[in-house]
Amino acid sequence: MLHECRHQEKEPPSESKPMKIICEREKFVHPFQLTAGVAATRDVKPVLQNVKIKAFDGKVTLMATDSELGIRIDVPDVQIEQEGEAIIPTRRMKMILQECSDKTLNIEADAIQMIVKTERSRFQLATQSAEEFPEIAPFEEASYHQIPANTFRELIRRTVFATDTESTRYALGGVLLEMTGEIVSGVATDGRRLAFQTIRGESVNDHVTENSAILPPKSLQLLERAIADQESIKVNISSHNALFCAENIVVFTRLIEGRFPRWRTIIPDTQGRCCIAIQVGTLYPAVRQAAIVTSEKQPGVIFHFSEGKLTLKAQGAEIGESLVEIPIAFDYQDIQIKLDPGFVSDFLRVLQPESSIQLFVLEDNPFVCCTEDGFTYVLMPIT
Repeated sequence: MLHECRHQEKEPPSESKPMKIICEREKFVHPFQLTAGVAATRDVKPVLQNVKIKAFDGKVTLMATDSELGIRIDVPDVQIEQEGEAIIPTRRMKMILQECSDKTLNIEADAIQMIVKTERSRFQLATQSAEEFPEIAPFEEASYHQIPANTFRELIRRTVFATDTESTRYALGGVLLEMTGEIVSGVATDGRRLAFQTIRGESVNDHVTENSAILPPKSLQLLERAIADQESIKVNISSHNALFCAENIVVFTRLIEGRFPRWRTIIPDTQGRCCIAIQVGTLYPAVRQAAIVTSEKQPGVIFHFSEGKLTLKAQGAEIGESLVEIPIAFDYQDIQIKLDPGFVSDFLRVLQPESSIQLFVLEDNPFVCCTEDGFTYVLMPIT
């Protein structure tokens, strides 16, 4: 069942009303693009391939859903000439917003047609009734976690890349979100690497989650874009759904079903391992350079830690060889480990170049990378 069954809000009469609004193009573009990105791309239900717009009670709201993911956004600073609701033909509206640079949009719509006027243009588009479009309800949960938006975006960026998009184990295709008290954790793994980020949040009315809260990457990537300029986000997890609210945006998503691996047992104890501190801006370009001669048949780069330096070596059969050296503080016995440079780069790419990381190394054992702000990355070596 869709999210609209969980809440009730004031509904307009069932008979579709004509609608007329006037808005600034610049303030309409971003909300529309975010909403349109959720519209169904498959023929689940024809009306779901479009965006619904409502103008009631002094505000204009855009909605879209593909039955698994839904979004509603209140558009700021819109003048409502006549209340109503309508279906926006998504593809054509995208083209209008892209090709027309006029400042003001005048939109008139009913169940049959939509007229979009700018200072110099006029478009008449065929549309359809809004009655068949499911309602995406506002956020009305009493229990939730409130989290700073910037740290929640970091959690998304630092975990979603490690999900498995090809495995038949559906749980590996999402990010596990755990919230207990002030601790919020995000975990993703594809069986060859694991990304784990902890941040802090506030539990309102004893909101907690269980290990079954596995979120789809598509939902999280939408959230990362949607809350870029927000201060905080509210998160509510139930048995099958997750709700997110940030100021004028509400996102609804179904959870991924399945059992997530016992991920805490995957993270090795770092005691007894060599610890090397290094700056991201130093290591990242060295890894990319060493990877130039790698291929699908020979993907590995050898990380050779020796006194005062880290040497990265790769050999690519008919392609050639690479050798890159960078200075490090290291005075242990030599250690050598072979890693997938793409997986190492994935980790480094989501960090700031000036940030420092710690590498915990033990030959023929998982490679562990940590940051000072709660990010841990575990990578299995190539044998």
